[in-house]
This record gives sequence, structure tokens and C-alpha cells, in this order.
Amino acid sequence: MSAKVFSRKLIPTASLSKGVRGPSLSIPIQQPHQTLPAAKNPTFTFLSYNMLSPHYMWPQVYTYVPQEYKDWKYRHNLLEKEILDKYRSDIMCVQELTTIDYYSFWRDSLRKGFNYGSRFIAKNPPNYWTKSLVEMDGVGIFYNLDMFDYIGSRSINLNDLASTFDRKELDYMAAKEITILNGNGDVTGKESLYELALSKNQVCLFVMVEHKISKDVFVIINTHLYWKYEEVKLTQCMIIMRKLAKIVNELLFNAESRDMNYNKVKILFSGDLNDGFDSKIVQFLKGNKIEKSDGLKMRNPMASFLNHCCYDDLLNDRQKFFDNTCYSGKLKGIFDFVWYHDRDFKLKNILSGIEITEELNFLNQDGLPNRDHPSDHIPLLMEFEILP
Repeated sequence: MSAKVFSRKLIPTASLSKGVRGPSLSIPIQQPHQTLPAAKNPTFTFLSYNMLSPHYMWPQVYTYVPQEYKDWKYRHNLLEKEILDKYRSDIMCVQELTTIDYYSFWRDSLRKGFNYGSRFIAKNPPNYWTKSLVEMDGVGIFYNLDMFDYIGSRSINLNDLASTFDRKELDYMAAKEITILNGNGDVTGKESLYELALSKNQVCLFVMVEHKISKDVFVIINTHLYWKYEEVKLTQCMIIMRKLAKIVNELLFNAESRDMNYNKVKILFSGDLNDGFDSKIVQFLKGNKIEKSDGLKMRNPMASFLNHCCYDDLLNDRQKFFDNTCYSGKLKGIFDFVWYHDRDFKLKNILSGIEITEELNFLNQDGLPNRDHPSDHIPLLMEFEILP
């Protein structure tokens, strides 16, 4: 089969609103942090990426991947080229990053080589875990210290139910039955939402930085929600939003040395949500009331800070530029998101993803990873303008 290049393209969102087509949408991505055009207001680049932990390369799932491309050293070499060079961004949120990989490679490589600060939180090991604790994955946030000053960080476990929900909500969760399915989708029993959510080990990381030019404070959030049971994912998302509300209040009340108000606090919420556009998670984050939620108050308490996701500015052209961000065999979809408020940030450019589908179709491959792509997810990269 002859070689064919499927280069992802940097999409200038302003051209979409003006109805522009053609060459303006065909900008090859080459170190976007260095080549993006100047804007009236300060800009920064942002990356969210599920890098696929070596311990989740399940043999029963990734049967379509040749053994040589499953090899962690091979994949790590590609990840280094992507994160340290091709897609390096001013803020980077990474999921499925192992503890040992963060401390032995990424933290120091980005700090010494590029002057980046970072924070990381690992998940607690599940019951089936037999490997060392340092092999457990979590989420990390990296930020360019030439652009940002570090303020602080928080981390939470997404099974912290008792300190998040009131008695009425906890009673509802204890009474709500969830049908349990095995890996094949067969029903194996029922369990209360409370017990099910309590048993999960997902985490969330919050990092607060101050932009050196605008003096705005960014609250950067990175998470990776559980992969099934919509009620569990909604519960985890509510925990994040309620913690975020506390963090914003702390910033406002403890900012004696800063000229701080609500307009100076800007939120960036990113991660692998393991759900798509039609999900209740997306409706919840947009601030829509979730129907049939009974005793739970399923409205996003932080909707005034988050009304927009990175795909919204693609308008009716979203499917032209993205059909998946996850290419894990039979499990495909747009699961990776970045949320913000459009009064705080203007999306200037976003790296398209449809070329990956075209590449896989051309090669007659079922999914990722493959020779050129180290993860089953693709990097989600964009440029924002900071609005005053």
C-alpha cells in the first residue's frame, strides 16, 4: 500500500462563523505553541490527552494492535515526541499517567527542559490490582512557568460522598438501584448507587495559576470519569463542581494581596468524561436541569463559570472535523472535552481529528494505537484568547 499522509489541521474558528472554506482550513500542525498567529489579547495553548496507561492495554480489547505497537517503550517514545515537541502547550492535562512515569520522567523533563511546573494525583488501587502502587495511574497538570505563576492546588477522590451530599441526597443514592453489567453487557445483578459510587477510585486535580500578563487567575481542572453507568458519572461530576465552588470562594475570600473578583477567576475544566454529546453529563455541564433525577439536585452549581465546550465554536461543522477522540476498537466516540465560559475565553484554533478516521479507513485498521499514534485517544489541542 502506498504511503499517504493524513496530517491533522489547525482549524481557525473565526473562519467558520464567516462561512470561509478551503485553504484557510488546511493549516498543517507544526509546534502550535510557536507558530500560532498573534491576537489582540493574550493567548495560550491548551492540551488534553489520555495517554493510555500501559496497564490498561487489555489483551481482550486491543486484539487489533500488533504486539510491537503495544510495547510501552515504543509508545512512550512516540508520547515524548508528541508532548515534548509537536503538541507541547502552555497548559497540558494528561490522563492515565502512571505515578512512576510522572515522577521518573515527565515532571523533570518538562521542568528542566521547558520550565514547566506540574501537579499530579494518583488513584487508589482497585481490589483487583496486584502491581506496585507506583504503577497506578492518575491525572497530571503541567503549566508553562514563563506564562503563569503557581498559586495552589487541590485534589479529591470522586467517591467522597459523605462530605459532598446532604442526608436527603445520600438516602436517595442508597435507595437508587443500578443494574450491573459485565464486560459483555450481560446483567450480573443490582447495586445501590451509593455503594457503586463509593467503590470507584476516580480522582480530580485542581491547579490555580495566575496569568502573568492579564493577572487573571485560572482554575485548571483535570479528571477522568468512570467508564460506565451514567448515574455514577453524574455523581462524580457533581462532586467536582461542588468542590470547584468551594475553591472559587476560597480564592475570592483569601485574595487579600490581589485585586480579585469573580471576573478575574476563569475556569478550564478538561478530561476524559467517557461520555458523548447526547449524554446527561454534557447537559449537566451546560447548566441544563437533569430530569428524572428524583432526590438529587442535578443542576450544575458552577454553570455561571462554564457554559461552553471546545466543540461549540465548530457550529454545524463539528462532524466535518471530529467524529471521535477515542478510537479503542469497538468503543469509539468524542469522550474528551474542554469546558469554559465564552465571556472568559475565545477559542481561536482547534486541531481537527477527522483525519485519524480517514487514516484508519485507508489502512483498514480497527482503531488505535498503531505505528504512528501511541494512545487509543488523540491529543485534543487548541488555542485560546483571554478576554478582558
